[in-house]
Amino acid sequence: MQDITDAAGVSQRTFFRYYPTKDAVLLTEHARREQSLRELLAGRSDEAVGELVRAAVSHLVADIEERRDLMKVQSQVFLTVPVLADRFAGHHDRLAAMLAEHVAGTLGVRAGDDPRPHLVGAQVVQVWTTATTMWLDDDHAGDLAAIAERVLTAARNDPALIG
Repeated sequence: MQDITDAAGVSQRTFFRYYPTKDAVLLTEHARREQSLRELLAGRSDEAVGELVRAAVSHLVADIEERRDLMKVQSQVFLTVPVLADRFAGHHDRLAAMLAEHVAGTLGVRAGDDPRPHLVGAQVVQVWTTATTMWLDDDHAGDLAAIAERVLTAARNDPALIG
């Protein structure tokens, strides 16, 4: 904690006024990203599902690219601290549920009766996380957007994945 507060130029007391726990620093990105996705979806109420998928993946990818250094740190922490890994999974679940709700409205179906909205939400999140993992594993080499496009194409077109 001392290293973090020294680097930020604040006291530990000030730090804990804004963040109730050390973990909260890493988790603030989740709330911001969820709000950002909500705003994206709100502006795309009449869009076809395929276009929405591309827009959501692009939006999430751009968010990661803008915060590449933080993402590297977060991914290392989340992979080594199990309780944080669970919170990270919860964040992904919330993103997928948000997408599913939007897709259900677009399709005019009830998500509890139709699996497609949930599948779309899960696919977007999985494409995003798979591309991000590949990008991080390769130490940020390559274009994350191009990697995401490759992953999305594979998810949609490779019969071995559905088979």
